[in-house]
Amino acid sequence: MKNVYVASLEAGEGKTVAALAISLNKRAGYIKPIGDNPAYVKKKIVDYDALLFSKLFDLPEEKLSLGMHYSKITHNYKDTLKELKSRYGEIAEGKDIFIFEGGESIWKGASLGIDMNSICNEFNATPVFVLSGDEDEIKDKIKFIASLNASIIFNRVKNYEELKEYAEENGASVMGHIPDIKKLRLTKISYIVKKLNGKVIAGTEGIEKYFDGIFIAALSASQIKRHPDFKKRNKLIITGGDRSDAIAACIEENTSAIILTNNIIPSSNILAKADKAGIPLISVRPDTYTIASRVEKLPRPIMADEEEKIEEIRKMAKVKI
Repeated sequence: MKNVYVASLEAGEGKTVAALAISLNKRAGYIKPIGDNPAYVKKKIVDYDALLFSKLFDLPEEKLSLGMHYSKITHNYKDTLKELKSRYGEIAEGKDIFIFEGGESIWKGASLGIDMNSICNEFNATPVFVLSGDEDEIKDKIKFIASLNASIIFNRVKNYEELKEYAEENGASVMGHIPDIKKLRLTKISYIVKKLNGKVIAGTEGIEKYFDGIFIAALSASQIKRHPDFKKRNKLIITGGDRSDAIAACIEENTSAIILTNNIIPSSNILAKADKAGIPLISVRPDTYTIASRVEKLPRPIMADEEEKIEEIRKMAKVKI
């Protein structure tokens, strides 16, 4: 069995997608030592990525992460590395490959003894870095990674062959690449509702729709309709709950959902229009700027029931290990 530690030098480079690309079609084990995107399942907190792997590979979800916060991890486990080894022993039996998924930095967990270096040394795991971004940034990362005796998976990059050649010239091993998969940009409205602690006040039948892109409706209704971004499909609108003109203008076929800020509920006519169109209206307490910032920063996990996304990764990822 091969042990792999999937890492990145920045958040959002595609570690989970790469972990799937490595493990699909194999008997895989998985642990994400420190979770960073909590999901609430049966009154318990689990990491979304751990939940995905638990369902895809029939793994015990409660064993796939030690926790989200250092204080709770240290409170629950006197020796975190010992606990990790115990869980690894339970999960790894009969597997072809075992994935450790890292956090947003390679030193995350160092004070607990469960950072990338500690885990790779303890479990003889191969560090695999997922690289994304513009070409100059990627080349800087390659130079750094080459000194770590690590492998690379490129994700959503242009000029893959050129970057592969550059990496190999600098002594880094390249395991392959994952192209830009458009379906992975889509996020379910129901996920956003949960993460924002929002309340769906109309259009509930559209809660499982997807969105791709955000439009802040801060202009007048006529200006909104003329804006080029408003014409894009699958958009998530964010506007004040008191902006009845803007809300009415945004209830149209290219809109996936509308977030209403400041905890203000529009008129019953607006609610009825949204119900008829099947476009969720989501009421939240914070202001428009705060909500827009939060939505932009939210991680976009893959759910176990998103079979089309998983199948796209299976078909399109070109990764060998």
